[in-house]
Amino acid sequence: MKLYLPLLAINTALLALSLQAAVSDTITANGITWKLSKPAETGTFVTGDPWVIGPVEVISITNSKNSPQYTPRKGQNGSMVNPLAGDTDREKQGYDDALSSYDESLNASLPNGMPVAADNPLRLPTGSTLISMTSWLYNSTDDAEPGTPRFNGGTQAPRPTTRSAGVLTVLDQTPPANAFRPPYVGADKSIKYTLSDVHWDRLKHLPAPTNTPNPQQVIESIKLPWVDHVFEYLGAMVHPSEHMPNYGRDMGNIVVNASLMVNTTIPEKQKRELAMYLIQYGIDSTGIADNGGGWRANGGHGLGRKWPIIFAGLMLDDQHMQNAGHWDRTFNQGVEFQEDQNYFYVSQEDVALSNSSAWSPDHRNVKKGQATPYSQADIGLPEWGIRHAYKPASDNKHMSAMYRDINGGVAPGFALAALIMGARDTWNHEPFFDYCDRYFSHPERTARGANSLSPYIMTMWQEFRADCGPMWSADQMANHQM
Repeated sequence: MKLYLPLLAINTALLALSLQAAVSDTITANGITWKLSKPAETGTFVTGDPWVIGPVEVISITNSKNSPQYTPRKGQNGSMVNPLAGDTDREKQGYDDALSSYDESLNASLPNGMPVAADNPLRLPTGSTLISMTSWLYNSTDDAEPGTPRFNGGTQAPRPTTRSAGVLTVLDQTPPANAFRPPYVGADKSIKYTLSDVHWDRLKHLPAPTNTPNPQQVIESIKLPWVDHVFEYLGAMVHPSEHMPNYGRDMGNIVVNASLMVNTTIPEKQKRELAMYLIQYGIDSTGIADNGGGWRANGGHGLGRKWPIIFAGLMLDDQHMQNAGHWDRTFNQGVEFQEDQNYFYVSQEDVALSNSSAWSPDHRNVKKGQATPYSQADIGLPEWGIRHAYKPASDNKHMSAMYRDINGGVAPGFALAALIMGARDTWNHEPFFDYCDRYFSHPERTARGANSLSPYIMTMWQEFRADCGPMWSADQMANHQM
């Protein structure tokens, strides 16, 4: 009973995040307001995102974010309905026309090619999700809304172009008060999980180090929906900046911190709230993967999407999500995870390729004399390659290979989280774990600024890695000359 009462109070506090249903013709989320043609029953999921009982007609989409001193273009402040559901081009988006990935036919805020209005409504059937974005407005690089991110050299637009997102799910019946939101992609909006389905006992209670990040700050960084369905690097350009980082490395660092913290003795309420938002991110990422999306290895863009899916699967005892490590990984056909595509054991074929005329490491490494081919002695070495699974000719053994440090500053944290929760076999890609052991202990491991392993990850690794099963040993490292 001494344990039961506090946990009951914590669960009650989490359930308070899910508001009672009401009837309204106006729904607001994250500064975005949808006006309906007539009142409908509406409420929120446990993560705070709104739902409405449909079908409904949206007659206006406005926001409180944009400065009145700037006028949005027709192709800004866009919306999408059920992204990836039946789409043939997962790189396209309907949120902001400053990017080459923009496709006006996908912009749901322009039914019939014109803005939503009472005489031009957006009709949303049950089983649909409307994602509406707020764009950063500007006239030029020197004339933009306060807070506009820096302009990207390649796109000549802010990176990212989007600021905030509202996610509205249209259901056919009232969901349980403690329901997780179904994925925002695809057409399946069935309610599959509630807070009562979470197996809280699967979280560990390791002593929290003194350099543990502030739990509330991490909660704030992950509690708003991370809109992550647009494929490849242009997807980063529509990650709403008030919700999430644009770059995979920085997203990964947040998820690593949260994943490690929930397995320590931080305050129980914050621990459970962090886990709840991680689970929702895993649910959303599963929806992306199940509907043709993925995260191809490309620099640091695709980092960190595999673990949240497995984490959600473990916490919800969902076999499909737990099986992410066994999903079809065929290039450009199966689900592409960067962590699967980057890590490998050096083979005879890799040695031959890197000593042939076909070898093409990054020209910047070549210019600096930092291009090292593999030798016979390297066979069996756990290794990282920027695009190894589909472009092994770009592999480079040198520890200063471009993007090695960007990945190395995050990957050990995911490996440790999986090991702590007993998910090494579930992950199902051994070179990933062995390489993280190798990288962490490498005497020439160097990184700059944001690419460094954080003090928190380093402390957690030093304190708990040895207790989590076999390690790539010092003898093995010596045999392969690191």
